[in-house]
Amino acid sequence: MLVYLADLGHNLLTLSSDVYPLGIANLATYLEAHLNGGERHEIRIFREPQDLKAALDAQAPDVLGLSNYAWNEELALHFARYAKGRNPATLTVMGGPNYPLVDAMRESFLRSLTGVDVYTHGPTYEGERAFLELMRRFAEAGKSVDGLREGPVPGNHWIDPRSDEFVMGGEVERIRDLDEIPSPYLAGWMDPFLETGYFPMMQIARGCPFTCAFCNSGVVDNNRVFAHSVENVKADLLYLAERIRPEINLCLADDNFGMYARDEEIADYVGWLQDRYNWPRYIRTTTGKNKTDRILRVLRKSRGALPMTAAVQSMNPEVLKNIKRDNIKLETYREVQRELESMGMQSYGELILCLPGETRATFMQAVARLLGAGAKRISAHQLMLLHGAELSNPEAREKFGFETRFRVVARNIGDYTGEPIIEVEEMVVATPDFSFEDYLETRIFHLLLTIYHYEGNYEEVFAYARQYGIEPFDVVVRMQELLDQAPASFREVLDDFVAESREELFGDRESCLAWSRAHYAELVDGTLGGNLLSKYSMLGRFYATPASLDFLEAVVGRLLAERGEEHDPEQLRTVVDYLRAVALHAPFGETMAGRGEWASDWDVESWSQEGYTRPLAAYAFGERRAFTAAVQPRVRSLIETKVETFGEHPAGLGKFTRTMFARDLRRSLTDASRSGTPHA
Repeated sequence: MLVYLADLGHNLLTLSSDVYPLGIANLATYLEAHLNGGERHEIRIFREPQDLKAALDAQAPDVLGLSNYAWNEELALHFARYAKGRNPATLTVMGGPNYPLVDAMRESFLRSLTGVDVYTHGPTYEGERAFLELMRRFAEAGKSVDGLREGPVPGNHWIDPRSDEFVMGGEVERIRDLDEIPSPYLAGWMDPFLETGYFPMMQIARGCPFTCAFCNSGVVDNNRVFAHSVENVKADLLYLAERIRPEINLCLADDNFGMYARDEEIADYVGWLQDRYNWPRYIRTTTGKNKTDRILRVLRKSRGALPMTAAVQSMNPEVLKNIKRDNIKLETYREVQRELESMGMQSYGELILCLPGETRATFMQAVARLLGAGAKRISAHQLMLLHGAELSNPEAREKFGFETRFRVVARNIGDYTGEPIIEVEEMVVATPDFSFEDYLETRIFHLLLTIYHYEGNYEEVFAYARQYGIEPFDVVVRMQELLDQAPASFREVLDDFVAESREELFGDRESCLAWSRAHYAELVDGTLGGNLLSKYSMLGRFYATPASLDFLEAVVGRLLAERGEEHDPEQLRTVVDYLRAVALHAPFGETMAGRGEWASDWDVESWSQEGYTRPLAAYAFGERRAFTAAVQPRVRSLIETKVETFGEHPAGLGKFTRTMFARDLRRSLTDASRSGTPHA
């Protein structure tokens, strides 16, 4: 039996999914280990749409399995239909978390998937056992799609074309020992991806003890957590460390990494790998929502490679009740921030717009509290109504009065067989408590916050303002109020963002798709579309850099004057000039080749390294010094790798800046007045 397994991602504009295809590789090793019956089985896995098309054109498989996520549903469906067009006898199967919870919605969803024979649902999106059951039935039926449908198959759903009935197989038990799935790394399935620039992904544990209604990990039958053995995890990590380039990041697909005792042992091993192989330097994952003492130990052991994500989503008690979520206490969060700062590490805060019961006032209050507690970056996500999440159910939609719109999924478009493929998502833009105008105003605020307060990219200026009692939140609020006075090139970035934020939304899926097909060329060349927050924050940070720094200096100076604070304007100027000298921006090849010049009476870098604990005036040199700023070889190599993988356009920059620290996008100072001595 010839089986093709595909976890496809769009790759026309940038990589819509930047990790190894772990899910289908797990299926491949599981089938190899457990599918028997005497017949030889050949399994092939695919990441790129072009490779799958070439394989389908060369030889039709008996089975095509396709991963289905919110970002590739149309792409997977297109290739199911393409495969059927090449050979109607091919069994086409979809599986993944992008699947409704309610049976009536499941039936409607499946009826829309013309070209898909079966949906492998499994227990809470765990596909291995359910897909194995399907393959066994298919083999027993002589590889006949009609024969397969003679009776339900556990963990699988379909619409029977003969009776037009919705058929649901019984439940399949979850895998309690994930070592039942042989390692796709040790089996060699991931070797073809080692030199691609994709990031290796591992999943140490499955399941989430929390029941958040907006998340498709929050379903009740997913609340028990099952894991791989630590020994197997270490073996996979070592396999990667011995083969991968040090600048390639590691991704963990866990929902709550750091909450469990095994994570400490794994973090110890990560530290050993860092000593021996200089890898991993950066770990992308979601850290746990409680057991902060253990999470902090894990962060220490990972030596700065693992940022902490404080995904609070809301700080409004009514909202938290509506979405079935508990958060850590704010004082605990502050303690975590202090501990992280003492380790030279960062944490991120996450909020979601338009959650049920939230108002703009309570949302902004949450941003202020997180910034006040020390968060270096705050993400304000859109509320997507995901298949498989409770808030997407009809009952929740009606109860909370969601007003929704449809838009193109950022960067997720392509043409691989002569027909444009466009992904669409549904999002909440208003509720009875949060108007559409509130939504737009909050998006503008968040764009400014992302441009200026992203992982401390301009933290020296905010620290200077804080010396005089002006908080980062106050600076960004005043920026929004003074936008009409911003430099023209920077104001244009904000104006275009607002216009596109209105234009990208449609009342129904069909209208969104029709508009997208009509404007496909503009979506491809970047004139329209993309992740607007990411796109315009990249334009603000890396394309309008001089104007953005001018505006920051003007607003902080204005706030100091408005509050009657006596300060030395030259100090503010020297802090901003420091950033002008060290901050890299597009085009990176040009700015990395160039040098910055900075002269100062104050030691800004020592002030920063000591945590801004004393006023800048305490760091006077005694005499003015001159510095040059140049890019270190390690930084150059890192940036060149990211640009090569993702591109230097705003969409690509948005991808690679999520996988490195903002401080890596700077030149290093040399004291020109002291014979080229590096400035410590």
